[in-house]
Amino acid sequence: MLAPVIVFFLLFQYYPILKSVLISFQEYGLLLRETPFVGLRNYARLFADPLFLAALGNTLFFVAGVVAAGVALALVLAVLVERTGRMAGFYRTLYFIPVVTSLLATSMIWRYLFASSGLINYVLITLGFSPQAWLLSEHLAMPSLMALTVWKNLGFDMVLFAAALQAIPASYYEAASMDGARPWQNFWYITLPQLRPIVLLVCVTAVIRSFQVFTIVLAMTQGGPLNSTRTIVYHIYEQGIQYDEMGYASAAAVVLLLIVGLLTALQMRLGREG
Repeated sequence: MLAPVIVFFLLFQYYPILKSVLISFQEYGLLLRETPFVGLRNYARLFADPLFLAALGNTLFFVAGVVAAGVALALVLAVLVERTGRMAGFYRTLYFIPVVTSLLATSMIWRYLFASSGLINYVLITLGFSPQAWLLSEHLAMPSLMALTVWKNLGFDMVLFAAALQAIPASYYEAASMDGARPWQNFWYITLPQLRPIVLLVCVTAVIRSFQVFTIVLAMTQGGPLNSTRTIVYHIYEQGIQYDEMGYASAAAVVLLLIVGLLTALQMRLGREG
């Protein structure tokens, strides 16, 4: 009974990856009759393409901002929620609702919120500030997408931190209290060291998840304005699906796989050393 499971796992998990690697060395297209081998030409073209380089820079900026802000905010909220006692379960559920909400539907709602006549600008005008062209500004579009992503995934990371906080023995805090420790000392010397494994897990999953950003870009900005929100996955979609450059798109996908793999391995190594 185990053999069919392994076969299906290999077929649907690893065959597409191996096929993408193979296609990346070919001039491949769904409408092409022949797919000649071109070696590293797709990779050379990739790193000479200013659009791909812009997508790579945007993606790295997006990942850095989302992971740093998301993990820090989730940890702080988890600590605050666990201090509410009986209401902790209610707050965990409240923050987790966006996680199970359709990302496409959520993106459309936030697109309306960021519109020129949307709720966010209405609040700014009410408070006496100038309205902003959030999704039409080269400098504000990416931070807007980052804010949506942090909000969307906040509940998932917070629940992980909350579960880890519940596993910390109360005797540690009782002993620290007897020694006159302050709340910030409890957090720095007890809570944070005990959460080190889960912090590593949350960071790894957040990095992998952030590199895959696509839906919100497609629904809200289509990579604009002026390619300021073009990400690697959106670039792969555009080149492979819209322009039928499957060999070039596969090369970009392989590069993305290598980047995510190297960053994950680096995080795991740093976590083990810590």
